[in-house]
Amino acid sequence: MKVNYDFYSGKDNYSDGNIENEIIEYEEKYNNVEEIFKKDIRWPVFYHLTPIRKNILNWYPFKEQSSVLEIGAGMGAITELLCEKCKEVVSVELSKNRAKSIENRNKDKDNLEIIVGNLNDIDFGDRKFDYITLIGVFEYAALYTNTQNPYKDFLDNIKKLLKPDGKLLIAIENKFGMKYWLGAPEDHTNIKYDGITGYDKNNKVRTFGKEELKTILKNSELSHTKFYYPLPDYKLPSLIFSEDFLPTKENIKNYIPYYYENTEIEFDEIKAFTEVIKDNMFEFFANSFLVEASSQEITTNIDFEKIKLIQISKESKKFYEKDYTKKDNKSEIESLKNENQELKSKIEIIQNSRSYKFARGISKFVKGE
Repeated sequence: MKVNYDFYSGKDNYSDGNIENEIIEYEEKYNNVEEIFKKDIRWPVFYHLTPIRKNILNWYPFKEQSSVLEIGAGMGAITELLCEKCKEVVSVELSKNRAKSIENRNKDKDNLEIIVGNLNDIDFGDRKFDYITLIGVFEYAALYTNTQNPYKDFLDNIKKLLKPDGKLLIAIENKFGMKYWLGAPEDHTNIKYDGITGYDKNNKVRTFGKEELKTILKNSELSHTKFYYPLPDYKLPSLIFSEDFLPTKENIKNYIPYYYENTEIEFDEIKAFTEVIKDNMFEFFANSFLVEASSQEITTNIDFEKIKLIQISKESKKFYEKDYTKKDNKSEIESLKNENQELKSKIEIIQNSRSYKFARGISKFVKGE
């Protein structure tokens, strides 16, 4: 592993605060995430360290011997996964502090280079990549690209780093996501209905609907796209659907929403999705997108029969593996591997009449294989 500070500005402009230092201390003190969660299960700790984050791409068929540029790697939630799937990984992170976490979590990876700095300042020379990931990053483009058209210009700069047949992978919230109609605050501005009403008070951080996002990509000559729909969202996905494999009113019942603590919602999300699915409108209301974009035709073939994700079961409130067993949109949940086997850890979910929320008392976690 190599860490490159040549492009670091000396300031960490993006941070969750001092809790990031605590997370780094945990990484250096404890051997695994289960030990950390026994001590501290506050939302930032859980969010940055949970293996559930890997679900967004652990099923994606990266081609063999491929190279990937991970932009906005955060604290390394999916960096390890990329190192396992690809021959060469370059992770770009603005924050030196967060880069330290990536380093802690990937000490044994000899195919990883961490570059600390703003992507717009980094000189990659003649390097080109098979894949570039923007996981929870594209919505912030206007903060770090000071131009009249920051989203297009940001993509134009990225496209220069892709091989001719390279693919851009974007994970982002849908501004028309069902959870926002229910009254959940916009994830970035914390304002109810902010995206739905056009971000009236904000022009620096924003998400997009499906058609708007497709237009932005097309304007940067990334006109070939495939959309995937992670539920509950791209952050903690337990179900993955696609344009060719959409949810039905039967299997949407396996979906368990989650909301941030103290969120007040107006109606039942699963019931609303059931009605939306009947009218073939799920793709408009999906909470998040994972978008595969390229300047050439995309021929990625996903075998949904083999996708397995960590999932919370509504009935047992324990973690199961999700297995798509049929291509006719039917799904089944595998029984818990061994009810009598001592669980390494688990997450307890508090359910009330209006929402599910992660409890402070979470002490254990079932790790997906």
